[in-house]
This record gives sequence, C-alpha cells and structure tokens, in this order.
Amino acid sequence: MVRAPFVYEVTLGERIRHLVSPLTPDEVFERGLCTEAVYGLLALGVAGLDGMPPDHFEENPVFVRFLHETIGDDVFGVPAVRAQAAEIGDGWLYILDARTPDPAGTVPNEDIIGAVRVQKQQPMPLSYRANAHHRLYTSAGFFQLPEELEMALLKRLRALAEAPELGS
Repeated sequence: MVRAPFVYEVTLGERIRHLVSPLTPDEVFERGLCTEAVYGLLALGVAGLDGMPPDHFEENPVFVRFLHETIGDDVFGVPAVRAQAAEIGDGWLYILDARTPDPAGTVPNEDIIGAVRVQKQQPMPLSYRANAHHRLYTSAGFFQLPEELEMALLKRLRALAEAPELGS
C-alpha cells in the first residue's frame, strides 16, 4: 500500500519552494507540516514530480534521520523481517527498498535502506544500521518501505503533528 507523496508550495524566505511529504493535504491543512514530515525540496523552478530527474530533489536530513530512527525501533516487529532472520540464522539481514527492480538479484546500493544483525535466527535489538548511500528518490521513484514500516512512519509523523508545541 505505497502511496505517492504530495507536493506543497510554500514560501521560504522570499522564494517559493516545493516540498515533498507523505502527509495528505487534509492532514497538513489541519495540523501543519513539521520538518520531520518533509522528504525534501524540489529544485527551484520544478513544481511537480512527473519526469523529475533525481538531481532535482534535495533530501531533508531531518526526515532521513527520523526515517532511520523509526525503522530502527520498529523493524524487529515486521513479520517478513522475522521470517527472513529465521532463514539466515546468523549474519546480516538487509532491508531493501521495495522500488528495487530485482530484490533477488543485484540490488543498487541506493536501494539498500539498512541492515539488521541476526543471531540464532532472531533479529538483534539495537543492531539496525542505516545505509548512508540509500536515496529517498532515484530514477525508479520515491523510496518504498514494507507496509508495516510505512504505517509506523506515518503514525509517528501524525503523532508529531498532533503534539503541542513547547511553551504553549
């Protein structure tokens, strides 16, 4: 159930910019758009995603950090991860971006989200390692998480948007 992200036109400083987020227009209208909920910026003059080359997208490091924190916390409860860990036995289990064309073949480094250490057929807590070479947007499109991780990410982003601001 991977859905396409939304593009929002905002004024930053004196420039009009286009931000990309997984939150719906209704959610953004109701709660606003926190920094953690912004995948990144489109290049100046680019207003939409259709046919956009990867070099016209700038990743938001705050979102990337939030993404990997969420995965690190929630990856151990994903049934597919637990099943793959049982098959591996001991070693590393790579979390692949679902946009990769052939998960059983050669996977581009930009499509490896991270890895989890497996011991005795179990994913090890606190062992998740992010891949610094993973890209949110490539010529194959925006990143795609396993459904359980996507739902966890959206839940956390919505909770952030609902949290009262400090000092209010």
